[in-house]
Amino acid sequence: MKSEAHAEVLIVGSGAGGAITAFELASAGMDVLVVEEGRSHKGGDYGQACPEAMKKLYRRRGMTPVVGRVPIGYVEGCCVGGSTEINSGFWRRPLPEILRDWKSGFDLVDAGLESLEPHFLFTEKILNVGISKQEWPASTRLFAKGIKAMGWSGDEIPRAARNCVNANACANGCPSGAKQGMSRTFLPMAEAAGARVQANCKVISLVKNGSRIVGAMVLQENENGISEITKVTADFVFMCAGPIQTPALLRKSGIRRNIGNNLCIHPMLKVAARFKEQINAEDSVLPLLQVKEFQPEITIGGAFYSLGHLAFLLSENWPQNLECMKWHRHIAAYFVGIKSTGKGYVRPARFDKESTMIRYDLSKEDLVNLSKGLARIASLLLAAGALEVYPAIYGVPSIKTEDEANRWMTETIPANSISLTTVHAFSTCPIGQRRELCAADSYGKVYDLDNLYINDGSMLPGSPGVGPQGSIMALARRNALFFKDHHK
Repeated sequence: MKSEAHAEVLIVGSGAGGAITAFELASAGMDVLVVEEGRSHKGGDYGQACPEAMKKLYRRRGMTPVVGRVPIGYVEGCCVGGSTEINSGFWRRPLPEILRDWKSGFDLVDAGLESLEPHFLFTEKILNVGISKQEWPASTRLFAKGIKAMGWSGDEIPRAARNCVNANACANGCPSGAKQGMSRTFLPMAEAAGARVQANCKVISLVKNGSRIVGAMVLQENENGISEITKVTADFVFMCAGPIQTPALLRKSGIRRNIGNNLCIHPMLKVAARFKEQINAEDSVLPLLQVKEFQPEITIGGAFYSLGHLAFLLSENWPQNLECMKWHRHIAAYFVGIKSTGKGYVRPARFDKESTMIRYDLSKEDLVNLSKGLARIASLLLAAGALEVYPAIYGVPSIKTEDEANRWMTETIPANSISLTTVHAFSTCPIGQRRELCAADSYGKVYDLDNLYINDGSMLPGSPGVGPQGSIMALARRNALFFKDHHK
């Protein structure tokens, strides 16, 4: 990129929101430039061992802390394609009651199931969303057995993973090309339509002049590994850097009204289950089913599994669990996720320009739901034939009986003992017509600015209660088409 560049539309970020925005606007004949902080990776860069994959594809090597009453580990991608390169490809549409909540709470217009249907259909076709056509792996078959034994509703979750070969490499970048991340789908389509995608470009600030954003200052790494500052001017700017980086950059640029104040997440508690028979979970795709019985408040499903992930999970009670590692072929991992009710925020770090401060405080309801979720997932896995269930909770022994599982229906997990992670964050720049709550209007245009738009996970008004990629892409396409129609 030249020392000073120009684009009609500058898109910051190349993940789910940025990629589909780039495609739609470039297809309409607009001059589109996508800048991505992370690197572009191809072929052999995907599917490497976890430490190397986390170094290449993740922000902070997968170790981003969310501080609060209970510290939470947050994982996000930092590469061309964003988190779509490292997720499991699960695809869920938001539940009708969630969309109704967004309408009533934030006055989000034109975002009901009927309005979003064509955007879901279009995106699902491009991403080849569907259920697996192969025989389920053992970890999935046992999970299905447990669901049936409990009499709960649950089913296989569609994935954007055409012809998955069960490499168990989703979190390390799909080496087979089966998973339909943005680097393999909408970004190449956007480039074919004329968009430019520039990696290794970190936007350090937006340049504001009155009510307009006139450009951005970009730190770009050249071929020699030397970083240079480039100015990019633009007629319109779309922020698609994700639920953490979008509000952090906006606030650093002096744009703060309802920015970064409404962080919602899906806190997840992992458990390991040991069975009598061999599961060989490290050699197959993660369990493909989820329990719907308790959604949207509680979701129960399968988790990515590797020896390193197992050791991390068991480390909460390592002296008691150390011997379990020799049974790793008999173990699979699962999770309890909840629709958060606590409060959080995002801020630029005060003493480190490269870092972002993320805070989320679990509510009492969050802890109650996590506790009930533990009781239910342990009961399910025991009903499926598990000999022991190991929760990632310090001081809590393995669960071997129904009574030990049901204990958590009435008791609450101690907040200072639970180990939580999340891969889902959103709502830091909510959209809607209620200006007192929202950062941008229902189509992503930031209030009080003429040409700045938000079109990524930060725009969701609240927790969708399910994986957010489907919601993000449907809303982002709707917003991009609305923009195109009003700027011909």
